[in-house]
Amino acid sequence: MTLANYIIALLEALRHCDPDAYGRVCHVVGQRSARIQLDDEVVIARMHLGALQVESGTDGGGDVSGEGRTTSATVLALLDGSLEVSEALLNDAISVQGELEQVNRMFQAIEILLDASPRCPELQALNRDFVEQKRDSSTAGNSLSFGYSNWYPFAVPRQERHLLARHDLLPRTAE
Repeated sequence: MTLANYIIALLEALRHCDPDAYGRVCHVVGQRSARIQLDDEVVIARMHLGALQVESGTDGGGDVSGEGRTTSATVLALLDGSLEVSEALLNDAISVQGELEQVNRMFQAIEILLDASPRCPELQALNRDFVEQKRDSSTAGNSLSFGYSNWYPFAVPRQERHLLARHDLLPRTAE
């Protein structure tokens, strides 16, 4: 899945499962646009009349309200809880540029998505698909994922799984 497809799918899932949250994203973003880079993929995302438009942003051109850049490794670390957003920002694992109000609006839109995710199976499935697509074989060998169930929303290191198993704390549905 390309970055553009992933962003479109995220917002479509949000609109489907939580129309009020989608409305809040539209309100927060307004007519602004953002250049988003994940690894080597760059897109420009903008809202126009409540509809998301995503186009290639590899040429570096185009007037945008703000910019954000990170790597798949950083996103995976954020999703599995081994990295906090504040730490990622301080260590330049996430880079944002723009006027303070525009950057704040980007983070508000992300926060709305994150807030809706526990109540939206479609968003959880997209996150799971992203993790499965991006996690390389070396990372997959060091951790085991139980999916995005209510009990544990991210990959579990082998040592932790063994500890949970010793105390009979694994869910009955785990493999």
